[in-house]
Amino acid sequence: MTNTTPTDNDSDTPELTFKAEFTSYSTAFISIGILPMIQLIVPLWCLISLGMSATMIGIAAGARSALAAIFSIHSGAVLDRLGVRRVMIWCTGISVALSLLYPLVPWLSSVLAIQLVLIIILQLLTGFLHTIGWIGAQTQIGQLTRGSPKHMGRFTAVSNVANFFTPPLAGWAWDVGQATPIGGAWAGFGIIAVCNIALWISVALMPVPQTITTPKERPRLRDLWPRLIDYQEAFRLFLIPSVAFVVMASLFMNGLIQVRMNFMSIYMESIGYEGRVIGLITGTAFLIAGITALPTEQARKYLAPHWIVIVMILLSAIGNAIVPIFEGLPGLTLSTVLFGAGVGLGMAYILMLLSKSVPVRQFGLSVGLRTTGNRVGATIVPPLAGFAIDLAGGDIGAGFYVMSILFTLGAAGLGYMAIRSDNVRESFSKK
Repeated sequence: MTNTTPTDNDSDTPELTFKAEFTSYSTAFISIGILPMIQLIVPLWCLISLGMSATMIGIAAGARSALAAIFSIHSGAVLDRLGVRRVMIWCTGISVALSLLYPLVPWLSSVLAIQLVLIIILQLLTGFLHTIGWIGAQTQIGQLTRGSPKHMGRFTAVSNVANFFTPPLAGWAWDVGQATPIGGAWAGFGIIAVCNIALWISVALMPVPQTITTPKERPRLRDLWPRLIDYQEAFRLFLIPSVAFVVMASLFMNGLIQVRMNFMSIYMESIGYEGRVIGLITGTAFLIAGITALPTEQARKYLAPHWIVIVMILLSAIGNAIVPIFEGLPGLTLSTVLFGAGVGLGMAYILMLLSKSVPVRQFGLSVGLRTTGNRVGATIVPPLAGFAIDLAGGDIGAGFYVMSILFTLGAAGLGYMAIRSDNVRESFSKK
């Protein structure tokens, strides 16, 4: 049990023990850091080793979010019901084994369609388990801090900085594997398995907040089975305009991230960059995001939080839209800085606003609802971007252009909602 000071929803800076804070941030660091590794390695592997088209790569990438889109609400409810630590230990343990099954796909079949089906199955399973883990990390920090801007800013900063280190690590492993008999796939997915082991250790050390009571007995099968009442309760939350605003904003921001992470590696590879350079540019976006997430508490003194979120979505869309204009590193770095700055501050406020919109007993459920929106977008966006690329004759820039326009329109819709809804303005007042 962690010795946190009891707080109410109005407390902005609760005190946490070192163990509680360290495990919260380390779990977030590793959990979210695994995602860009998968998003870098899988498209490169599908393109270079398996020879798949952009649409097939998009389908494979989108499949990672399909189960999560259906069961994220249920996952959040299970985390609330059984406890974050218990659920995450199982998820991370299984993920270690599944990560090492990817390189076996070409051994199982030489038929491209069958390979795609096998990859989709692995993406479905690993994506679902990873999503539960990320919901768990967010639920843990929400339970401990109740939406403290200070801690949410740190949590987001740590999460984004992880994405600076892990893509270069994955790119380096891919390059090393390509130059050795083991191959890029074994090296790349092997590094991902090692990161899952580190995540398991971090989760095992995670304390349980004093405010949370979890059952001591072993979970029964009916505890794991989806309940209609959980979905009804979650969608009742969605009917609250402030919650709907956060869920939609998160969907748009996550969609921009999906385009960046799944197609930036393909674009840079197509213009001649090596895996380690691709990983460095990809990761730099999240280093910038980590830095820009830190002044979360200060930024709200100058602008209402909901307008900050909208502006940051627009900034990230611009960062994506200008990618195809450049081939040199200075231009690609500029697009990376713009994108990363928007993601960092935008996501910090999205997490903070959601934590402040619901009571503590529904943190897991609310994060599951937000994640459902994210996963729906992540299931649809990569195939849409891939289809746009193939429709444009293989022009990867088309995927960036089309999706940036769509999410800019989405940000405009959020602006209209903020102007029309008293609930949004009152819930997210900068005061």
